[in-house]
Amino acid sequence: MLKRSFFSDLYKYSSLPTFKITFFLILGVSIFFSIQNIQVINALVEGNGQAVNLDPSMLSSNPVYTVRDALLSSPYQASVIFLPILVSLVYSTHYQFGDDSFTQLLIPNWKVRLTGFIASSVVLSILSTLVFSIVNAVVLLVFLDSTLKNYLEFTLFLDVTVRVMIFAIVLTLLALLLVIVTKKSMTSLIADVLLLVITLSGILRGISSKIENLLPLIGAKSFAFGRIEGTQTSQLYGFTLLVVEGILFFVFIMLVEMIRMRRKNGKNIF
Repeated sequence: MLKRSFFSDLYKYSSLPTFKITFFLILGVSIFFSIQNIQVINALVEGNGQAVNLDPSMLSSNPVYTVRDALLSSPYQASVIFLPILVSLVYSTHYQFGDDSFTQLLIPNWKVRLTGFIASSVVLSILSTLVFSIVNAVVLLVFLDSTLKNYLEFTLFLDVTVRVMIFAIVLTLLALLLVIVTKKSMTSLIADVLLLVITLSGILRGISSKIENLLPLIGAKSFAFGRIEGTQTSQLYGFTLLVVEGILFFVFIMLVEMIRMRRKNGKNIF
């Protein structure tokens, strides 16, 4: 039954026009970011920083770091910024067109139904991230400065991609939690954007750096980049933070759905 629920949801949501259109828009933006990053890197490597209005000293003295950042940048931006939006738009349709009630008739067990729902969203995010990473790597192989191409290795690509996938999974679970709580695409989308704005604005830094470091994009930044810079937390902290928050989001999703089903069946919440 779980297998049936998973593949049914995977096929259903990946077939939606909303998913296809949004996915290819994100892919297009990702390719644009890749080309822009390569132009900047190549200009700095050639000592032509004026062409991109940047100081050549901004380029890392370690070419491995430069290539690693190039492998990370575009897929990371696409996965942590745009994938949660994709999940909100696609999976909110479950509550908008009667799919929820229909699915309950087909799969009465809410735990099986919800697990398949969650698993399909996670798999779609992982596959999307893999596509973004592969396309970015191909663009780098074609256009990156020849002196840096020697540092493009499969193990480095795999390491970066897996790290981005972990971010994608956690943020997908967060987006899915917002969808299940709000049941509306616009409301969950606004919540996603607000969380992103709060993260990028640094507004929490003025309140408490410890609180700010609980945000995945801040606390796990060193894990994403594979090194510690400045006052960043350790990679171990970042990885642990992502794992713990991923588990918490999953538990919250299950709790919200359990409460909803108990109320629907006229049972006590606890």
